[in-house]
Amino acid sequence: MNNKTLLLLIGCVLLGIGLLRPNFSLSDNKEIAISKPTNTELLDECEKVTQCFKQVGGSAYDAKRLSSLYMDIASLVELDSEDKVIKNTEDIRQANSLSGLMLKLDIKGKYPNLAEAAKSVIVSSIGDDSVPLDDNLRVKAAEGFRALAWACDQGAK
Repeated sequence: MNNKTLLLLIGCVLLGIGLLRPNFSLSDNKEIAISKPTNTELLDECEKVTQCFKQVGGSAYDAKRLSSLYMDIASLVELDSEDKVIKNTEDIRQANSLSGLMLKLDIKGKYPNLAEAAKSVIVSSIGDDSVPLDDNLRVKAAEGFRALAWACDQGAK
């Protein structure tokens, strides 16, 4: 399977999530309960993400959309145990970068150091090496994306 096919499959899965959950509006005041990370190392990295939003007086809308996106990616990683579209840590990184583009978040450069801080959270949870996902690493990846969702949610407050 080449990279273009893999990216197409990831895009189709994210599109499917979007179709099953079409309301991305934040105006309905539905709050999603996002648990605070229990891993202290992960929590420390999350605080850096939260600060990226607060330092520039960031938009709650941007932070909430990113939070929702990270929750969706966590679900994608968890639910992927059957079809194995996401097979390794590099696929996770690609899915993360593609999903932001697909939602047209348009926040590049708006929040200094946000990309680096978010990457640090993921590296803290799954490492920086490109390795195949086993069940344990898949759980850690989902935990990392949920931690990112929590950090973004905190940045919106």
